[in-house]
Amino acid sequence: MSKIWWIAGCVAVAVVAAFAAVWANADGVDVDAFRKSAEQPAFCKAAAPLDLSHTDELTPHKREHIVEELSEMAPEGIVEDFEALKEWYEHPTEERRDSTKDASVRVGQFIERGCDDVNIGGIRT
Repeated sequence: MSKIWWIAGCVAVAVVAAFAAVWANADGVDVDAFRKSAEQPAFCKAAAPLDLSHTDELTPHKREHIVEELSEMAPEGIVEDFEALKEWYEHPTEERRDSTKDASVRVGQFIERGCDDVNIGGIRT
């Protein structure tokens, strides 16, 4: 159980630090086109549990499953970042921490820009 909390803590620290440091658009993704797509409502509904208002309810295990589901629904250009997060959840290692942090930032930026009602934190000005 302590390993899960360690992983969750590492992810939370990495995500918060990265969000505070990076403000660019998600690379390779046309967020405006995604917002107009037929897939956007289902994607945003699946992403809703990631909102800050649900942090008390969100366990690392639930977060992993949400990221996995979103990965299957994500548009080209951001799928690799979702896949990197999935891989890290399955096999967290110190060596992949920085690359996972970057992927986490891009995923968070994409979700916040693509889904008006999801506030992950640290992105909107």
